[in-house]
Amino acid sequence: MTQVILGQVLNGIIVGTLYGIIALGVTLTFGITGIVNFALGQFMMIGAYAAWHLTDVAHLPYPLSVALAVLIAGLAGFLSDRALFQFTRNNLVNGLLVSIGLISVIESAALLLYTATPKNMDFVLSGSWTLGAITISRMKVVTFAVLLGVIALTWLALANTWLGRATRAYAQNPEAAMLMGVKTEILQVGVSVYSCALAGIGGALYAGIYSLEPSMGALFILKGVEAAILAGVGNLAGALVGGIILGITESIGALFLPTAFRDAYGLVFLVAILLFRPSGLFGGQK
Repeated sequence: MTQVILGQVLNGIIVGTLYGIIALGVTLTFGITGIVNFALGQFMMIGAYAAWHLTDVAHLPYPLSVALAVLIAGLAGFLSDRALFQFTRNNLVNGLLVSIGLISVIESAALLLYTATPKNMDFVLSGSWTLGAITISRMKVVTFAVLLGVIALTWLALANTWLGRATRAYAQNPEAAMLMGVKTEILQVGVSVYSCALAGIGGALYAGIYSLEPSMGALFILKGVEAAILAGVGNLAGALVGGIILGITESIGALFLPTAFRDAYGLVFLVAILLFRPSGLFGGQK
C-alpha cells in the first residue's frame, strides 16, 4: 500500500505542476490587469492541439512543435487582449464576463476544427524509469522538469531584472510606477501574452502524456484558480506549491474515496484551508 501511495504522490506532483503553471498565469494576469482570465484554460487547449497537430499531422519534431505551440498560444493571447481585454482593465466583473464568453468561442472553434473525438499523440518519449517498486513515465518526468524550470525562471526574472521589478512595482502601486516611467500599457499587454504562453507550454507538454478534447481547458482553469487561491493570489512561488498540493490531494483522495468525486477533493481541501487562513497558505508573502 505504501508503494501505491508513493506512486500516487509522484503522479500528483506532476499533475500539480500543470495546475501550477495555470495558477502562475492567473496570478500574473490578476496582479497587473486586475482581471481573472478564465479563458487561460482555453489557451492551454490551444497549445495542446497545436502541439498535437504539428507533431502528428505536420510531422514536425516534437520539441519544435512545442516551441511553435507556445508562440501560437501567445499570439492568440495578444489578439484576444487587443480585441477584448484591453477594454476591461482593472474591471473584475467585465473581465470575467469577457473571458467566459471567450471560452465558448474558442471551444466551439476547436469542436468545429477537430470534433469532440479525443486526440492522442504518438509517443514522443517512450519508456519509464523505476525507483524501487515505483515506475514512472519518462515523459511525465520531463514534463515536470520543464514546467518547474519555466516557473523558476519566471520567478527569478521577476525578482532580479528591471522588467521584473517594474512589474512588481506596478502590481503594488500603479500610479507610482507610471510616475517612475514604467510603460504601463506595454507591461499589461506583455503580461497578458506571457500568461497565455505559459498556458500554451503547459498544454503542449500535456499533449505528450494525455488525450486531448476541446473541453479540457475548463477543468484546468478551475484547478489553476483553486491553486492560486490556495497559495494566496499574488504569491508567484506559492502558485507552484498550491498546484502540487492540489494534485497530491486529488491523487491520494482517489485511493480512499470514490473517483467520481475526485474534482471535489481539491475544493474541500481549499475550503478547509481558507477557514483557518483566509488569505491562503502564503498570503501576505511576496
